[in-house]
Amino acid sequence: MEIVIENPERIDVQVSSSRYSLDLVKFFKPQHSKSALLILNQKITIPDIFRNLWKNYNVHVCADGGANRLYEYFETDAERCEFLPDYIVGDLDSIKKEIFDFYTAKKVIIIKQSSQYATDFMKSKDLISLHFHSSAFREKIKTSTGDNHGIEQEEGILQLYKSERASWETDDIYLLALNAIDGRFDQTVHSITQLYTTARTDSYFRLCYVTPTDLIFLVPNGGTTITYSAAFRDDCIGNCGLLPLGGPTVIKRTEGLKWDVENWPTSVVDGKVSSSNRFVGRTCCYIDVLDPIVVNVELLFEHLRDYL
Repeated sequence: MEIVIENPERIDVQVSSSRYSLDLVKFFKPQHSKSALLILNQKITIPDIFRNLWKNYNVHVCADGGANRLYEYFETDAERCEFLPDYIVGDLDSIKKEIFDFYTAKKVIIIKQSSQYATDFMKSKDLISLHFHSSAFREKIKTSTGDNHGIEQEEGILQLYKSERASWETDDIYLLALNAIDGRFDQTVHSITQLYTTARTDSYFRLCYVTPTDLIFLVPNGGTTITYSAAFRDDCIGNCGLLPLGGPTVIKRTEGLKWDVENWPTSVVDGKVSSSNRFVGRTCCYIDVLDPIVVNVELLFEHLRDYL
């Protein structure tokens, strides 16, 4: 039987066991040796915290036209030189010539991957995997004096990834993507698909999207505790949504939401979706689902910079 419980605005939540744990603050300040900031090809619209995010992440990647967005964000070359990406990757059909030339002169690693059977997002994600897990890739980049840094131009990144993936002892990689949601709708949908496919093929990624209004991530099945400080909850978090974008499923149990549920079928097609919910657990909430769902958390940016 499905149950809906309306809670007070603040409750204490004690989770006895949980298969997964997500710390919301770590998406902004990972404090982790393996972390990457990915810039996609939409205007950077989080100016108050962008510089902080950049400094909090260890590796910085522009997906093709994302290099234009990074370059155009700054007004002077002196500023641009303080925020040079580690990599630019993609089919390079969007990056402007003068920007390509600027980053080439600054010795930024630019890798062309012309295959049309993968998006620049996917190519970037495979490159980030190689950067952190493949000593052979890092050595190739470091020592190659040839064209394209020794990487075959059609789908060399993918080939290297496939040849090594099974042998990796993987650690978590915090991957925060900017500009993944907004702009062209098909690209937004593709970004949503990447939440699901990445969880299936490369679950070591802690993949999250930040937009001018939201933090967006996937909650897997098996029980997940979402943690935060009480102050962060009060200052930075607004509403949230539990969104079954991968297909109809059942929210088996939640604890710490304004409207907690048990055995609650949810479906986009049926119009039964938990939107405009919110976290009322003082320092955490718990979500257990039959199948993975997308969760969005509204962000109050005027206070967020204080936590970075």
